[in-house]
Amino acid sequence: MKGLRLERKLSQEALANTAHVSSGYLSKLERGLYREPSYEVLSRIAGALAVPTADLYIAAGLEHLIAEADPTLEPVMEPYAEKLGDLPRRDRQIIMTEIRRIFLEENGETE
Repeated sequence: MKGLRLERKLSQEALANTAHVSSGYLSKLERGLYREPSYEVLSRIAGALAVPTADLYIAAGLEHLIAEADPTLEPVMEPYAEKLGDLPRRDRQIIMTEIRRIFLEENGETE
């Protein structure tokens, strides 16, 4: 997560202000002191960094929490939604179902 912040040349304080979290919380999050931050907080930070929420989970080493945070796996699907937009609805559903299945399988979960 810190890497994403630094790539954007943001201080912890600037990112914290934009994401509406305390700079102390952000500091602890970047140091890995919070093992299960809320989806809401990570979504705000992702928005402030202009990255999909799933990318932030991955950057923070918390990808195992994506399914717990959002059982529909919307954060995982975000990067694909725009790219699949021109496909017929049925094709989009098939692809999204497969992505979800693969993600859950790789994380040792079952539907």
